[in-house]
Amino acid sequence: GGEGCVALGKYLKGDKNLVWANFYMNDMGDKGAGEIAEALKSNKTLVHIDLGGNNIMATGAAKLGEMVQENEKLETMELSYNPMGPDGAKALADALKFKGKVNILKLGWCKLGVKGGSAIADAMRYNTSVHTLDLRGNGLGEEGVYDFAATLKVVNDTLERLDLGYNDIKDQGAFALAQALKSNSDGIALATLSMNNNYITKFGEVALKEAVDVASEISGKEIELEI
Repeated sequence: GGEGCVALGKYLKGDKNLVWANFYMNDMGDKGAGEIAEALKSNKTLVHIDLGGNNIMATGAAKLGEMVQENEKLETMELSYNPMGPDGAKALADALKFKGKVNILKLGWCKLGVKGGSAIADAMRYNTSVHTLDLRGNGLGEEGVYDFAATLKVVNDTLERLDLGYNDIKDQGAFALAQALKSNSDGIALATLSMNNNYITKFGEVALKEAVDVASEISGKEIELEI
């Protein structure tokens, strides 16, 4: 819980060996997340951290956002199953927009909604470190996926794996993503696009498959579609 994180934070501040930490499902809440975040501002060794399922809300997410702007070592942040909501997503997005070294960001089932997803999509237009982004189960819907389509139209040399599974996306969202892939085929870094468990019919599926084929041919590299 949160109180135990005070001692844990003190340990992390002084530790010079730990590179991987798994704190999954410890109910640390915002208080605990704040303690961990403060400790990691000065930690120089930790590379991967799993804070999934810890009841971290917007306040805790904001603290973690402040941390990634100062920490230049952390590469993987697993934050899935934390109800941070759109405000938490916005705080993280603002932090990652121009700063941070995080390569893998997992925000599955964090109740981001359309606004939270839009904030993350906007940040990915400018971020130069995140190559793997997991946004499964966040209720992005059609409106939220349009923002990711707009982002994919912008030249991005970094984002290689994008998971939008379980997001209530229908054919119109698939069409928007397909158009984005076609229009930026020569400047896209994307290697894997996962759209599993959405409400996409054969029409949307065909559009995405055709777009992936076109983008793969023009870019000269294989793009994998999971649907």
